Amino acid sequence: MTSFCFLSNCLSDPSFETFLKDTHRYFDYRDVKLQLLPQLIKSIKPVTEVDDCQFTGTNRFEGQFPALRIQSPIGFSPEVIHIEFPPRRGAFCVKQSGQTFTLQGIENLGHHLRVLLVMGFAHRCAGSPN
Repeated sequence: MTSFCFLSNCLSDPSFETFLKDTHRYFDYRDVKLQLLPQLIKSIKPVTEVDDCQFTGTNRFEGQFPALRIQSPIGFSPEVIHIEFPPRRGAFCVKQSGQTFTLQGIENLGHHLRVLLVMGFAHRCAGSPN
């Protein structure tokens, strides 16, 4: 089983992707969805060694901007991470646990998500019985 699984929706995903193409954010979205997230999750060794540790992603229009919603495995904190794609090229808005972070550049997004995932894994390990 892979550590990141994207759950597609044949009804809403085409509209989501068309909107991102119209706002010139589609390539950033594809880079995050197909490269950054799978590689980042795979690179965190403790995450890949746990059998029931799978992150799922879906496209959402719930917030101010279109977002890639990441659902964390049970026991992780934060449980949900939203990566929004505002119209400004290269900008990302990460929302989790009532906090919002605006980041510029995919590298900064990757660093921020790495911190969230490592802290989430530590939270999960602290909560599990030994």
